[in-house]
Amino acid sequence: MGSVTAKNELSTPSNGPNLSRGSNASDGSAQSRNAIQSRTSSQSKSTQSRIATIGKLNYLDFFGFSGPPFRNSSDVSTPYLNNALNTALIQLEAVLARSNGGLIVVNGAPGSGKTTLVNHAVDRRPDDFRVAKLNRTMLAETDFLQILLHGFDLDPDGLDKALMIDGFVELVDAENAEGHRVVLVIDEAQNLKPAILKLLPRLIEREDKTETDEKRHLFIVLIGQDGFEHTLAHSGLRDVKSLVLFQTYLNTLNQADTAAYINYQLIEIAQAEQNPFTERAMARIHMLTGGSMRLINTLCDFVLFNASLGQIRRITPELVQTTFNALQWEPARSRSQGASTGENGPEAQVSRLILEFNRNLEFPLEKNVITIGRASDNDICIRNLRVSRYHAQITASDNGLAIEDLGSTNGVYVNDERVSIQLLKDGDRIAIDENRMRLILGTDAGKS
Repeated sequence: MGSVTAKNELSTPSNGPNLSRGSNASDGSAQSRNAIQSRTSSQSKSTQSRIATIGKLNYLDFFGFSGPPFRNSSDVSTPYLNNALNTALIQLEAVLARSNGGLIVVNGAPGSGKTTLVNHAVDRRPDDFRVAKLNRTMLAETDFLQILLHGFDLDPDGLDKALMIDGFVELVDAENAEGHRVVLVIDEAQNLKPAILKLLPRLIEREDKTETDEKRHLFIVLIGQDGFEHTLAHSGLRDVKSLVLFQTYLNTLNQADTAAYINYQLIEIAQAEQNPFTERAMARIHMLTGGSMRLINTLCDFVLFNASLGQIRRITPELVQTTFNALQWEPARSRSQGASTGENGPEAQVSRLILEFNRNLEFPLEKNVITIGRASDNDICIRNLRVSRYHAQITASDNGLAIEDLGSTNGVYVNDERVSIQLLKDGDRIAIDENRMRLILGTDAGKS
């Protein structure tokens, strides 16, 4: 079974392939070999770091950017906010401003902006808020409490579980007595053990409850990935669930928001005079990343780097696809057409192939000629030795879409019949060896 990836044939500014080959000596001790590999690895990382820095500087200068537009950092002073993120931010800030204390749950898909949103909200709190952030969560209960105390500048040495809990609640009570509220942000909360989740009500609720002040002025913000909401719904966590003041789920960006995000990062953050990505290039980025801002940042960074190397000032879908192939990423799972593009989105009008061999990825047929083969410069790259380097092509004309065998060894099949050239119709099933795909014609079919 093939996959839509290719060998890394392009330069990459960061996170690239390991440049070292390591030691292949058959003699000498394991310690000696490890030392050689360690030195080689260090030299490799140093080399990659220099390449990354030079590459980044090259494309900043080439495109005239004032700074890097695509950074995978959750500490952003002016983050991009679409309607969903802005609504969540307003609601989150209202809870922090008006409530006494409790749990806040921000859940969502990877790369949907959860941590950036929460950081933006809590970092803008006035001085009467004391904030600590934890992101190590795969811990036993005692280890978690030690890190919790360190987060608030308390020393846990020599303290057992009960004393650590007492030390924390005393700090919160002292802050509350001075008119301060306390915020604890826990990232990657889906990894918290049930025992730690069950501990949270003990931190928030007072033992000597009164009618007016049952809870400490402590907000615990839980940032979790897909499935965390099901964990909280467990019957054994009913006391935890009862303390939730606000809960929201963030989705990845749709196609329109992906384009808006790329434009915002370039124009607002990097102070670019214009966006070098074409509309079709941004649509391709959305298709390949699934709208994950984390993946969009990384892919755009590599694309800009490669564009600067090739002295390319207008970035096309072809450059995006070739860069993606070189990264050897798995494409994002395709989403429903309504969710990914909107009911009237551009891709709803474009013919597309459903790549059944690759988790039903949708590939838009946006060009007059789409090539398929094993080489990484094909539009659809299938890394399978039974697929020829340039195996087939799909061509658009006034008559419609046609597929042509480019002299491959193992042939092109349409609806289980081997063809040399064949006019395609809606629903046709195409096979390149065992790699199957299905055609969905759009309203653009038959246009050259």
